[in-house]
Amino acid sequence: MTRKQRHFVQSLARGLNVLQAFSAEHSRLTLSQISERTGFNVVAVQRYTDTLMEMGFLKRNRHREFFLGPGVLSLGFAFLNRTELKKIAEEYISEFSDRVGRTLNMAILDGAEIIFIYRKEVHRFLSYDLHAGSKLPAHCTGSGKCLLAGLDDVSLKELLYSTDLYRVTAHTIVDPEVLWKDLMLTRKRGYSIADREWISDLYSLGVPIINREGKMEAAVNLSLSLEEAKGAHLKDMVNQFIELGRSLSLAMGYQGPYPVIPIADPSGDAR
Repeated sequence: MTRKQRHFVQSLARGLNVLQAFSAEHSRLTLSQISERTGFNVVAVQRYTDTLMEMGFLKRNRHREFFLGPGVLSLGFAFLNRTELKKIAEEYISEFSDRVGRTLNMAILDGAEIIFIYRKEVHRFLSYDLHAGSKLPAHCTGSGKCLLAGLDDVSLKELLYSTDLYRVTAHTIVDPEVLWKDLMLTRKRGYSIADREWISDLYSLGVPIINREGKMEAAVNLSLSLEEAKGAHLKDMVNQFIELGRSLSLAMGYQGPYPVIPIADPSGDAR
């Protein structure tokens, strides 16, 4: 049994599972609906909801439906705005996006998904809105593949073989072995490529943002159309995008070579 397993607090995890039962599509839930979505019995759910209401993380309306309270919102906004990184990155990313006229996102890894922590949209490739806090699958997105490549080998293999690498387009890589090889190429190259893997006419690049300790803080992705991802234009855009990643990393105190994917060891340190 690992240290993480010995220190795992099941009651805390279950309380967080109750909060995660809520979403944009299910913003109000009854006690029985929370029970169905979490798999916990109603008596246990009642204890968790009472505790979460006392702490301000949940509220309940006159229809006895629960909804997320201001405690959760304050935590979420604190997370999205807390770091030196976001303050620095907004200026760099916004200036680059305005200069090249392209959409950029900055994201972090959350299990098998990425969470946007900043987005500067120019061209809309999707039919629905994306914004800070939005999630997308990591295995077929530019920033996601960059972040996955930064995991240590053991964690990466475990994730690839335990995750549903579902197919989004005809070009989505759904075989763990094939994706492993692709991510090894990403490590060697120092930046990621998602070629029509999330959207059939979208070519996406991802570069790491590295801090002064040599750890990957986040990844930035640049979205291009297939027409833009050809010949000399692509080479020039890649070079400009790498310079953006280098500038962001320098601003975070990183002094090493770039582009490079820093690999975390199992304890969470980069090597």
